[in-house]
Amino acid sequence: MKSHFNTLASITIVVMWMIFGSSYAQQKALVTFELRQVVTEEVIMQPKFALFFQDSIAVPFQEFAIHDPNSGVHSLEFEYKPGRYTLRISKEGYQNTEKQFLVRTRRNSALGIGTIQMSKAKDYKLGEAVVKATHIKMVMRGDTLVYDAAAFELANGSMLDALVAQLPGAELKNGQIKVNGKHIESLMINGEDFFAGTPKVALENLPAYTVKNIKVYDRAANDAYLRRRATSGKKLPNEDEHMVMDVHLKKAYSTGWMGNAEAHYGVPSERYLGKAFGLGYSDRLRLAAFVNINNIKDTQAGNASGQWGGGWPQDGLLNLKMGGLDYLYKVRKTKVFGNVMLTHEDVDTEKQTSSVNYYTSGNVFGRTLSQQIDKKFHLISSHTLQHFGEQMYLQLAPSIDYLRNDYTSLLRTANFKANIHENHRLASLDSLYSPLGLRSSLAQHLLNSTNQEKEGRLGWFIGRLNGGATISFPGLRDNLEIGMNGEYRHNTDRPLMATHRFSDFQTHTNGTGDRLSQRQDGVSTSYNINGGAAYSLSLMPYNPQNGHYGIVQFRATYGRQYNKQDDNYWKLREQLANGAMATLLPPSAIRPEVLQQDLNNSVHSVYTRDTYSPGVEMDYVYQPNINVERQYNVNLKLASNVRRESLHYLKHQLDTTLMRWAHEFSPALSLRYSYKTGISAKEAKVSYAFSEGIPSIYYLLPTVNDSDPTNIYANNPNLRRSLSHSVNGYYSYQHHSTHSNISFSTGYGRTDRAIAYARQYQRNTGTTKWTPQNIDGNWNANASLQYSTPLGKKEAFQLQGTSAAYYLNSADFTTDTDEMTRSVVRNLTLSQHLGLTYQFGQNRVGLEGRVSWLRSRSDMRNFPSTDAVDYNAKASGLFHLPQDWEIGSDMNFYARRGYNDATLNTTHWVWNASLSKLLMRGNLVVKLTAVDLLSQISNLQYSINGQGRTETWVNALPHYVMLGVQYRFHIIPKKKQ
Repeated sequence: MKSHFNTLASITIVVMWMIFGSSYAQQKALVTFELRQVVTEEVIMQPKFALFFQDSIAVPFQEFAIHDPNSGVHSLEFEYKPGRYTLRISKEGYQNTEKQFLVRTRRNSALGIGTIQMSKAKDYKLGEAVVKATHIKMVMRGDTLVYDAAAFELANGSMLDALVAQLPGAELKNGQIKVNGKHIESLMINGEDFFAGTPKVALENLPAYTVKNIKVYDRAANDAYLRRRATSGKKLPNEDEHMVMDVHLKKAYSTGWMGNAEAHYGVPSERYLGKAFGLGYSDRLRLAAFVNINNIKDTQAGNASGQWGGGWPQDGLLNLKMGGLDYLYKVRKTKVFGNVMLTHEDVDTEKQTSSVNYYTSGNVFGRTLSQQIDKKFHLISSHTLQHFGEQMYLQLAPSIDYLRNDYTSLLRTANFKANIHENHRLASLDSLYSPLGLRSSLAQHLLNSTNQEKEGRLGWFIGRLNGGATISFPGLRDNLEIGMNGEYRHNTDRPLMATHRFSDFQTHTNGTGDRLSQRQDGVSTSYNINGGAAYSLSLMPYNPQNGHYGIVQFRATYGRQYNKQDDNYWKLREQLANGAMATLLPPSAIRPEVLQQDLNNSVHSVYTRDTYSPGVEMDYVYQPNINVERQYNVNLKLASNVRRESLHYLKHQLDTTLMRWAHEFSPALSLRYSYKTGISAKEAKVSYAFSEGIPSIYYLLPTVNDSDPTNIYANNPNLRRSLSHSVNGYYSYQHHSTHSNISFSTGYGRTDRAIAYARQYQRNTGTTKWTPQNIDGNWNANASLQYSTPLGKKEAFQLQGTSAAYYLNSADFTTDTDEMTRSVVRNLTLSQHLGLTYQFGQNRVGLEGRVSWLRSRSDMRNFPSTDAVDYNAKASGLFHLPQDWEIGSDMNFYARRGYNDATLNTTHWVWNASLSKLLMRGNLVVKLTAVDLLSQISNLQYSINGQGRTETWVNALPHYVMLGVQYRFHIIPKKKQ
């Protein structure tokens, strides 16, 4: 570790010499700020400035035209002299404004003083004039893309989703939004977030006529207004990208009430959807309540932005009842917001799996049926208090998460020594568990089978409290960040399990079998606390010719983790005569009093870990010409973790305590180049990161876990730490006037001494023994090209495409003999996507296609090579007809070819359609929706690695036709005369 910090000290000295060596001879200072109107945040053009020293001494200055006039950013150069300065700003029609700032040291003579807001003069009146506005669809204001809502033609009653769908460069699909190929993480209203994450269906409740403009930008962290003072408000080189879409409402709609209620019913299978929410909002307060009841897997929540958003993906079928409250309150510099949400979920999931596992003596072909029913009660509540002080940012965020889940499951498996022919998916399992038994053509290949039923209850309670503060030292332009987080977690899982296993069919006609009844009582209690501080030293000397800037951040954190685990098992094992297919005893019929404690697998353990994490991060920025927005950035991170671990482990005939110290080192380096002009923007970035993975302390124990008799887990005390390397590159080009962009990304990752579970399989019994082992040879590489450009008159056409390649070299250990065999599989995936949309008036049509090719190879014996292709195509249209009718439809084509399991080589046509009628000026909507009219939706998943290949079918929501009505209201208070 000493060598690490010696290297760090040397690098720090070099960086500081580069910055100060070129700048200390200069006797100039530079102040940069942004000027906007206080209410509308519009840019104020051609203001007048005056600069004074100690309030009264006029200071000569020179304004540099290095910024886009539409950005509102200004830079003034003046003679360097420590002291207090006053900047006075005037503009006809606005009240004069002042801003004071300090100049203290040469190392921070390039100053950023944030955003200055000006108010309009109350007695200022415009002369009479008739102005016909020309609306431009989109402009770039600095790094912000601004869409003017008035420039788009929308049908009567349109909501915000219709507006978003027309934005040049924007893509709205399944509620997810992309702009110029970049994913939108959050959709905000007047700068405020949704709760519950990214919206699944974009703003279906906000009328488009209320929108003034839409801004797309890289959102800064909450405390960035303090941390970015050192960089004159510019993004720090080490900051991650968080793209957001910010919807700004017209001033007339900043206060009011909004509501939405809808009810839908469909056939077959009695599909239904009912949703309602009410929202009241003003400049300071937003309060919303919502309810959502449906069985069509709609998991959205209403929120205080007046929208239905969020949601989560869910396999299988889902009956959902959910409701909640969401609030936001702002007063001066303080903001508090939060939500409470309750859900009741009935989930029915079925998975049918066909697999091939690679072994020396011959591949094993598996069939698996998994069915599970969950009945969940879930409570989530989170709250946040934020204070945006002039010199300090504070945040406090408590939250709770409670879940109770009553579940039942069925698991049936069968393994064969040959790739059997089936007329339909899992036909072999249907035959095996039918009253007539497995037909002879399959029985001769059967190795083993398992039939298991389980029922139980699991749950958790999680409480969290996160707090932090950022303190700015204005004279020094340095920042101090302090944070403390805590979490308490209590988990339980108490299942009853009944299992039949049959094996050894190759030596016994009917095989041999046993019946296992089990009860488990698993309880764990844990807490995590950590706290730390980081000091950012800014080096921002001003140079009139070129810029050398830097930020060095020193940080240290301490964390403590505690986990107490109690796992107790009881079991009763009975041999089944001649392997006869006896009736499986349901878990509810198991008598706990006849079970005996499974001492070999019942465990009590207490684990503690103390982690000390010092680190340093350095950013260096070089600007060859301060009059040109061209920059070269270097970011270096050196992080280290020193941990002390203790494990007390109590098991039958084993009572031991383990202790160890371990150290991890994880450096990262990134290089970035950016160049911006009034018509285009270029960016290139290359990064490298290294990390170490320390084997779990549990691997040091001389224990074996066979609570699941078909899967036995052993430990390995001789494991070495894994070493991971990743290299990534990125390039993008955006042309503002043509609204076109192109980006290229590539990456390479490698893990040496990866910790993998080596698999040793016993063919006759069907038992698998898993042992952790180090293995080399796991690496991957990828590349993708994304492009988007408008075409035609008025940019009516929009072309988007993605070309991608991914290569995976997967190494593992697997055997069915006494000698472990290394297996390596090489997968290459090539894909191409193209999409074209055409907007004419209020109508929209689209065509898109996607093709993906998978090539899988291995030198292993018995490995079946794969050359599989997936084809997808889609044609869609949305048409607004006279009398406020709207019709939409999409036809989707899915084809799969080349898979080894013939049942996966399928062709599906999925056709969806909708017809709606707007009444009461769009406030009442009657809608007929048809999903999967041809009843061909299929959900297939495919994976392949060094141990085998898996192809899984998951049950999906069946086709339905639904008729519904939706009522929306929006009440705006009358202005006082």
